[in-house]
Amino acid sequence: MIRIGILGTDNSHSIGFSRLFNVKGEKPHIAGAKVVAVYGLNDKRNREVAEKGNVPTIVKKPSEMLGMVDAAIVDFRHGGLHYKHAMPFIKAGIPTLIDKPMSISLLHAKKMVETARKKRVPITSFSTVRLGPPAANMKKAMKKIGKVRGGIIQGPGSSQSPYAGVFFYGVHSVELMLEVFGPKVANVRAADYDGSVIAVVGYKSGAVVTLNIIDGAWPAFDAVAFGKDGNARYDQPESFIGYYHGMKTFLKMIKTGKPPIPYNDLILSVKVLSAIEKSLDAGGAPVRIR
Repeated sequence: MIRIGILGTDNSHSIGFSRLFNVKGEKPHIAGAKVVAVYGLNDKRNREVAEKGNVPTIVKKPSEMLGMVDAAIVDFRHGGLHYKHAMPFIKAGIPTLIDKPMSISLLHAKKMVETARKKRVPITSFSTVRLGPPAANMKKAMKKIGKVRGGIIQGPGSSQSPYAGVFFYGVHSVELMLEVFGPKVANVRAADYDGSVIAVVGYKSGAVVTLNIIDGAWPAFDAVAFGKDGNARYDQPESFIGYYHGMKTFLKMIKTGKPPIPYNDLILSVKVLSAIEKSLDAGGAPVRIR
């Protein structure tokens, strides 16, 4: 039985992930692992997650999990807390999922990847919108529409979020873009409309993808790709299906030691989001994604 520890209980994922592993009557249910401990910054919320997720232990310090768990999920709402809490586990050789965004600092994201390489420990970070049949089906459909000239992705998010602005929730749209349109991004221009953000991402192929990150929108995502010979769409799955595919992907990484996203691409969403913020700060000027 693989023992998992969750650091960060303020995110709704902490209950969803725990229930998938710990509650046998949950549909769907994932066998072979258990969430055995949680840590968070709010005692009341920690107790709620432990109760609803059937988690036996609440630790007072993250270090108490070392030696107690075989894998870790770092799951704070604010991506600025991920580096501090993930690094001790990566250094200890513990497979770690850093929930999206991996970080709000490109430097911190790079350091996590560099440490994982050095320690030869698998780590990953992803939005679950890029996993499972919906994204796979869209990519399959895109192969039938000729050369892809561009697309539109829309979902919730806000430049005014207290959880690092566009990084919180905007990361979903960016991750979906990277999954279906690929990683070869070149530049971005962004504009802020009272919290909503429109970002136009240029690809090295010449394709242009527009991200509509909408303040106050219902938490669902839509995408369409425009090709020379037709269009392809993304069908939004129910959220619990995303949780299921996310945890199955994580469990496979733990068992095989192989990260599902190549390390060279792992920090790409942080690069794109950082470029969006730079463009916003520069009044919509184009920013290269390096």
